Amino acid sequence: MSASLIGLTLLTSFGPMSDRSWERPELLFSLVVVAAMACVIAATIVIALADRREMAEIGLLGSALMAASVMPLVHGLATPDVLYDTTESFRTAAFLSLPIAVAVAAPLLRPHSSFGRWAARRWRDWTLVSLLAVFLLASVLVFFPDAIVAPAPTDPLAIIVTIAMVIAFGSLSLRQLRFFELGRQVSNLIASVSLSLLAVTALLPMSTKMYTPGFWWMHLAGALGVLGACVGMAISRRMARSAQDILAPVLVRDPLVAFELGLSPIVHRFVSDLATKDQMTRDHVVRTGELAMRVGERFRMSGAQLRELGLAAMLHDVGKVEVPDEILKKPGRLTVEEYEVVKLHSIDGERMLRAEPTLASAAYIVRSHHERVDGGGYPDGLVGRDIPLGSRIIAVCDALDAMTHDRQYRSAMPIKMAFAILHEHSGSQWDAEVVEQVIAILPSMPTVASFDEVGRMSLDAAAAEHITADEISELLATVDAEI
Repeated sequence: MSASLIGLTLLTSFGPMSDRSWERPELLFSLVVVAAMACVIAATIVIALADRREMAEIGLLGSALMAASVMPLVHGLATPDVLYDTTESFRTAAFLSLPIAVAVAAPLLRPHSSFGRWAARRWRDWTLVSLLAVFLLASVLVFFPDAIVAPAPTDPLAIIVTIAMVIAFGSLSLRQLRFFELGRQVSNLIASVSLSLLAVTALLPMSTKMYTPGFWWMHLAGALGVLGACVGMAISRRMARSAQDILAPVLVRDPLVAFELGLSPIVHRFVSDLATKDQMTRDHVVRTGELAMRVGERFRMSGAQLRELGLAAMLHDVGKVEVPDEILKKPGRLTVEEYEVVKLHSIDGERMLRAEPTLASAAYIVRSHHERVDGGGYPDGLVGRDIPLGSRIIAVCDALDAMTHDRQYRSAMPIKMAFAILHEHSGSQWDAEVVEQVIAILPSMPTVASFDEVGRMSLDAAAAEHITADEISELLATVDAEI
């Protein structure tokens, strides 16, 4: 999409059509100012929605869109031969518009860096400071129109900045396209196309002729890009409050925002049913879903694969709604017969998902999330890589969460002890590579309250916590019965 739009821009700006001209300064002034004001209002609405719904991703993108609207407003006000004579601010505002927007959106370009995680948590502070700087710069350009001079179109700096902006907005467009694969929301597709349109406007500072077809097209593309992105972000917030409450632990962190937005009412109903049936199980599956998707990203899963994994992880225990309450909530250890009843939940979960067309693709992962790599799992006794990768990921995340959170009849064990158990049974119960990835990602998880001396653990580390090998085996058997 971006390549096609840029090709059209090059054709109209530097090809045979570039010799044509339609000089209408007053029309340019009116269109750009009105469109920029509309974009400022739309971006303000997006930021307000993000603030209301605690959505860092949308808030940061809305702030970037605001920056991409303020500079074009200055550009329109400085149109030659209307309010001003020919001034530098006309070109300078156009040149700075997208670089400033990219600077404001920088956390979205590096979401997993320490800076990106910090900005996601403190996005309101980042938005306030960055937009104050944008409005200050805009004021300078309005009141001192010749104070800042943009490089000439043929200047190497202008060329480098143009290429960088095309790449940056192309990356943001692809990011929204990936979110579309995850959440299947039209709003993400709209945002992707809109960001591609903004990539087109990056070529405006390279234009040496005014009022050509390409000149007018780039202005139109910029306005459509900002407005379209704002509309896409705004309509993506249509979600029931109850659903947001259910998934509160994962809503404020990327990439699950997009995934959550694409969850159908069926998924919300299943998770709500779990909450009614057993609040502890509901909390467990939500935490497992978040961790599993982050591990899936480390395995470089595609958007479609991450969606399957997220659905399966969120719903891996949905079959437990079929388990009698007296077994599911029993405040003691299960008997052999009761454990056999609980084991049916993986088959019941698969059946429930296959009955819903939007969830059927994740059903096979739910069925196999209790398989063991040594073949000792259930329900099919699969071995090694015959077990779907998604199921192997959920198995580790499921077990780790069960071990490190309170259950009906035991308290949570220390994280180091849980790591020791994972390592001791890596390659037998759990996939060794998945175990390594889970342990590697845990320190960066916002849901982990504290971490000390996180690293490779073994039975020696467990012994330091006064846990014997026999006790570990007993704990593992208990966890097997619970998860």
